[in-house]
Amino acid sequence: MNLSQSVCKIVTDMHSGPPPNPRRILAVDDDPVSLAVTAVLLEAEGCIVLQAQSGNQALNLVASDPPDCILADLRMPGLNGSELARSLRKAAPRALLLAMTATPPPSVDGYDAVLKKPLSPESLRSALARRPVAVTPAPPKPDPKADAVLDRDIFERLRRAIDPNGLEEVFTVFLNDTHQRIAAMRTADPLTIRKEAHTIKGGASMVGALQISRAAAVLESGVDDPDDRRRKLDEMEAQCRFAAIILKQRLKA
Repeated sequence: MNLSQSVCKIVTDMHSGPPPNPRRILAVDDDPVSLAVTAVLLEAEGCIVLQAQSGNQALNLVASDPPDCILADLRMPGLNGSELARSLRKAAPRALLLAMTATPPPSVDGYDAVLKKPLSPESLRSALARRPVAVTPAPPKPDPKADAVLDRDIFERLRRAIDPNGLEEVFTVFLNDTHQRIAAMRTADPLTIRKEAHTIKGGASMVGALQISRAAAVLESGVDDPDDRRRKLDEMEAQCRFAAIILKQRLKA
């Protein structure tokens, strides 16, 4: 018989049966006795209880199957407190996060409530009735260098209008076409170079590839020196590679 089962024998059953849709709660405590008592109290409230004896073990359980609520001791060895709360929020953003400790502060950053040990059925019921704090994802921080390569406003407008796969295809077609035109421009006559540069500039403007558009505009205006033309074409190819990297990053965001 394990410790949790032993404690069950000396704890009075405080409910007549589990509710039709029991809440799944993860209890986290490095002290096995405290963990067993917490589990019994939660089960008495009709909850399905998972158990972890460390912050890292809790994260492993949450990653595979996020519970409805997490009740964690504040002062465990290793990962604990607000640091654990931040990690749990990322892994289970919709879960109610509750902390427990013998000397509770008024609040702890990252948790929805703090409960005093020893836990009471009344405090548990009150805490479980709370709703988790809504977590709003932070907007991406502006990256001036990335925005200079791929205009963020134009990209976001396109993202709202086109699904991710379609948007990726649009950029792939543009970048492949630009690479092909750059290769042709390396051996073309000045008039053809200006025409190809004009086409690249138009496509780059449509997708917000600012640096590619600017390099193409210079070539369209006419560059007499062959070395200068080569350098400008090299620059345009480099900007295509940068745009492809930034595109992948933004599509994942």
